[in-house]
Amino acid sequence: MTEAWTIILAAASAIVLLSNAAEKIIKAVKAAKAPEEKQNAEIEEIKSRLTKVEVMLSSDDQRIKDAKECNHVLTKGMLALLDHGINGNNVNQMKAARQDVEAYLINH
Repeated sequence: MTEAWTIILAAASAIVLLSNAAEKIIKAVKAAKAPEEKQNAEIEEIKSRLTKVEVMLSSDDQRIKDAKECNHVLTKGMLALLDHGINGNNVNQMKAARQDVEAYLINH
């Protein structure tokens, strides 16, 4: 009978020992994965911010293109006015410039 108890105690000790070992292994694996999870969260935050920046950059790029186009149209109109002011001619050039400015204002 003593031998049976010894086997039972040995088996119980082995189960406790394996349970403790498994707990330590799980704890070590979680500790090892923690930096990776933190890094993944940071990467997702950076991706989100990058998407917002790309949208803003695209919007700013479009505004710059619009400003350049407006500048071009207005500069042509000013050139036509200068030519007309200098020599009193170029009425056709002024009409064309007026049409360009008008088309720009209507389309934008």
